[in-house]
Amino acid sequence: MEYGIIGTSIWQQNMPLFERLTLDRATKAESLKKLKAELGVDELIYLSTCNRVEFVYATRRETSDAKILHRLIDVFFRDQADLSFFPNDFYHYTGKDAVTHLFRTISSLESLVVGETQITGQYKEAWQEAVESGLSGAALENLIKEALLVAKKIRRETALGTGSVSMASLAAGELKKQLEGKTDRTIALVGSGPMTTKMVKYLAEYLPSRLVFVNRTVEKAEKLAEEFGGSALSLDDFVNSPVDVDAIVSSTAANQPVFDAAFLEKLPLSQASITCIDLAIPRDFSVDFTGAEGVKLVDIPFLKSQGQGNLRQKFVEAGKANRIVREAVTRYLADQIEVSLKPIFRSSYKESCELAKRALDDLFSHRVTGLGEKDQEAVLKLVTKLIGHSSFQPVRKLSDHLVENRPDLSITDFGDSSRKAV
Repeated sequence: MEYGIIGTSIWQQNMPLFERLTLDRATKAESLKKLKAELGVDELIYLSTCNRVEFVYATRRETSDAKILHRLIDVFFRDQADLSFFPNDFYHYTGKDAVTHLFRTISSLESLVVGETQITGQYKEAWQEAVESGLSGAALENLIKEALLVAKKIRRETALGTGSVSMASLAAGELKKQLEGKTDRTIALVGSGPMTTKMVKYLAEYLPSRLVFVNRTVEKAEKLAEEFGGSALSLDDFVNSPVDVDAIVSSTAANQPVFDAAFLEKLPLSQASITCIDLAIPRDFSVDFTGAEGVKLVDIPFLKSQGQGNLRQKFVEAGKANRIVREAVTRYLADQIEVSLKPIFRSSYKESCELAKRALDDLFSHRVTGLGEKDQEAVLKLVTKLIGHSSFQPVRKLSDHLVENRPDLSITDFGDSSRKAV
């Protein structure tokens, strides 16, 4: 099975592309089933976070990786002639590079805030959703489980996560800086996803405030208000008649801005300013909020720049983590190649065992005639064991050598050979 990852992230700095690849939650499952069929892959996992979108696939079909990328581009952009992008706005990893990228990503080595643990849970959730939707099977299950073990090993053996922060904690820290002087604070939390729950917990610790939960489905907002304390509003009511708040933190799954110029005009700016924190992809606040008088707009790139503290220590720990990833990739791929190659060597092993048995039968019959039946069986067992060791030991050494010396390694090269041998 060949692995591949196609994606884009905030590092590519093409937000319109990022937003286009972010699927609507309500139709995501159906969209991914159609996408899997159009790509022609066997398994597919879709990850969408506040800073990256990735399509992880596994295929045993003879379809080039370039065709898979072109098909994906065609699916998303056949009706988007006005959206421009360049080849380097995407990244596309295959084979060894794909496994390495996945292990690094799940271990938080590719995160905006290196060492945060949120991405590990997000990837696990994405994989479970793919399994439940029938999109992912044994190949990606094996790969994801191994990546999760690598992430666990890095957390256990390095201090990479010590003092690490998430986007939610960075947002709470920015709110604390902006609102700390105010004694009577009201904050609107828009959306009912995991980010809102995380924000509530950080605010309770760093910046106790009156909370207004806002959601398109008001029942979800009411449930949050009941659980954490506060009031609830429907999104329509909040947009049409915004209440007087000191800050708005928004993390919805809307596919277009929730707050636009019309909303901006309705805002009751009785305070010196209002802080708007946009944690959504696509963005919840339109460009009208950028530089607007009385508004402090904070977005994900800004928060990223605030989370790069303690760089020297993180550099040291990241080096340790990178070594763990390299060793894990080598071990994992070598295991896969070994499994693929063993059928080829197994036929040689069987032939050697049969030859050894005939030779021993002749030896016991004509030359060493004094051994009893049990002793003869013991000798045969020992010889068979030695043949097995000499037959399969080279497989492991060859697998390790290939992984270490072939940067363009493709597992399917060996899979095809093993199937022919069988």
